Amino acid sequence: MSDTEIKTALMVKGIFKLPLRGLESFLNLVFTLMNVPLKSPTYTCISKRLKPVKVKYHLPNRGAVAHIVIDAIGLKVYDEGD
Repeated sequence: MSDTEIKTALMVKGIFKLPLRGLESFLNLVFTLMNVPLKSPTYTCISKRLKPVKVKYHLPNRGAVAHIVIDAIGLKVYDEGD
């Protein structure tokens, strides 16, 4: 697994506050729903590489999220005005 895959998984884990086993299942479900032939890194793989990977992300403080849309391009959050 590349550092980018681990960092991305850890960002999703931090955003949705998931345990490692739940993270693996969540990512596999997202890939299945998007019809993308990918598999999530296993929770043991992420756990072993958890310490050496530094994760940087910024969560905007905009209040409650109205809608989250995931498509083939990526993730987008829509507010009331969008």
